[in-house]
Amino acid sequence: MFRRGARVRPLRPSAWNPSLALARRDRVVNALGGARLVELARAGALGREFQIAGEDHDPEGILWDGVNLSPMSASEEAIDLFGRYVVARPRRASSVVGPRAAVEQLWPHLEPLWGAEVREHRWSQPLLMARGEAGAPTGAGLRAAVPSQIDRVFPASVAMFREEVGADPLRGDGGRGYRARVTELLHQQRTYVVLEGTEVVFKADVGALFEDVAQIHGVWVKPSHRSRGLGRAAMAELVPLVRRDHAPHVSLYVNDYNEPARRAYAAAGFEQVAELSTILF
Repeated sequence: MFRRGARVRPLRPSAWNPSLALARRDRVVNALGGARLVELARAGALGREFQIAGEDHDPEGILWDGVNLSPMSASEEAIDLFGRYVVARPRRASSVVGPRAAVEQLWPHLEPLWGAEVREHRWSQPLLMARGEAGAPTGAGLRAAVPSQIDRVFPASVAMFREEVGADPLRGDGGRGYRARVTELLHQQRTYVVLEGTEVVFKADVGALFEDVAQIHGVWVKPSHRSRGLGRAAMAELVPLVRRDHAPHVSLYVNDYNEPARRAYAAAGFEQVAELSTILF
């Protein structure tokens, strides 16, 4: 049971350290939201996207309400409070994402108002971690892309986004916002590619960094190069590069129905550690 006075409210600086400690309890599951939590703390804007339930010194859960709506390390009581809090406000998230059990509990609060806007339910998304030691290079030729390669990387990023998310990142602002994000990752040396001539045929990004966890996003193989073992070989080379450049623990999540990707990740030493769910609008 919540203590007297516990409620949902914007995350204040006084609750920063306890909230970060709560997110750290499950760094792999919370990697995406945790990375944003740290980013907004540095900008002095925590309350813009984050709320907590419970007391400042001992929160019962964190809610990220930004581009994603995500309950983080939240108790069952906190999830119900978050649901009642969010549904009373306009939706701004493009997806609901989090541990499957948490999303399944949160969604009944939201479905009566938001259900008609859903494009896709992805209830089962295995969350994977790379295990074991780095293997020998496979000959894929994976390397970190550099900012001067933006005109090669951006078309591959757009193709990945359209295929994976089912939306066009060029809509609305003509792609300026998405191109800025792709450029930012290049400057941070967080995009890895395999080139054939001047064309990107494989791409993967370190989409989130939280503590000692790097979460891989945007894995894409050019359609004409699929079923040739490129994805498997490139992923095997990706893990040691990310460990060297960014963080020792490498994770990613995948749709349960994407069998080719799951085989490639298994061959690269990834094993399931949790299950996430995503609801796309």
